[in-house]
Amino acid sequence: MHPGLTVAERTAFQGSRVLITGAGGSIGSELAREIAACRPAALGLLDHSELGLFGIEREVLARWPGVPVSAHLADVTRRAAVLRVCRDLRPDVIYHAAAYKHVTMAERAPAASVHVNVLGTFELASAAAAMGARFLLISSDKAADPKSVMGATKRLAEVVTLSLASETFRPVVVRFGNVLGSSGSVLQIMRECVRAGRPIPLTDPDATRYFMTAAEAVGLVLRADLLGRASEIVWLDMGTPVRMGDLAQRMLDLEATLGHLPVPLTVVGLRPGEKRTETLTDGQLVFERTIDAHIRVARDRRPRGASLAAALVRLRRAAIRADDAMALAELALAVPGFAPSAQARAMASRVLAASVESGRPTRRRRRAA
Repeated sequence: MHPGLTVAERTAFQGSRVLITGAGGSIGSELAREIAACRPAALGLLDHSELGLFGIEREVLARWPGVPVSAHLADVTRRAAVLRVCRDLRPDVIYHAAAYKHVTMAERAPAASVHVNVLGTFELASAAAAMGARFLLISSDKAADPKSVMGATKRLAEVVTLSLASETFRPVVVRFGNVLGSSGSVLQIMRECVRAGRPIPLTDPDATRYFMTAAEAVGLVLRADLLGRASEIVWLDMGTPVRMGDLAQRMLDLEATLGHLPVPLTVVGLRPGEKRTETLTDGQLVFERTIDAHIRVARDRRPRGASLAAALVRLRRAAIRADDAMALAELALAVPGFAPSAQARAMASRVLAASVESGRPTRRRRRAA
């Protein structure tokens, strides 16, 4: 387990004004706890989930009553809302954890995933650059050699963030894998199945995944930010990947000690967009070690510029129209090596066909009519 922040590192947040997006989620809420404990000058919590935001605001107010906290119910894709929050809070640093993170859900909603993961990141990073705030993007191991819509959108979010780097704006991107016990995580699903007496659906017993607790991940995220290595992609060393069959057996053994009867494992196969093995790196990035053995960094040298700006215009058009087929096509063009799954393409085509048949053609088709 990685040690927490040192006393000296905690003092770095004293006097800082901090904004956390996705504050009601697993990583966002843990960021809120860690930073609140450091006694910042102001802590802004932003989320589109009313329940999640309500919960973390109450917790911070109760545990750290001396910390000035403001909760902002807002959507990161709405530029006006983002700018209003930033004007009110005047953050020195923004931790951007808001995202659509579930692979199977993103496969079914490419336009919505592009809207939140790519365009939402662009709005937050642009606002941070304009006001001179530090900006840290929480990314994912799925962004390495992406095979899913979720991975491709997170990879493009990385590119968008780093494309805004300048002498005065030096953002950081942090990649890590699965968070143990997070909402909707595989561990949570396994536990629910055992306690309900249902078979555990296992994609592939030999598939491997990286796992880390939220506290471990957040401790490393904050330390990565304090290292001062900017305009880079940071990789958190998550140790040895875990075989999914072994994870399921450990869950069964643990639940047995609590009096729950064992349930069978049902192999369902990899779902669209899922990889058999995950990696935090790809052929375009060469990672270097830092003074912390658990943190490595790499510069992303892929070209950007006018082509990226044009891609964002087209992706915004697809997102506004909720055009999944267009979003998939544009995402494939914008992210080298990404090819949408056959299932995602088929689903997007069915949605488009159903829209036309119901008498609600897309705007693009109306103009052509």
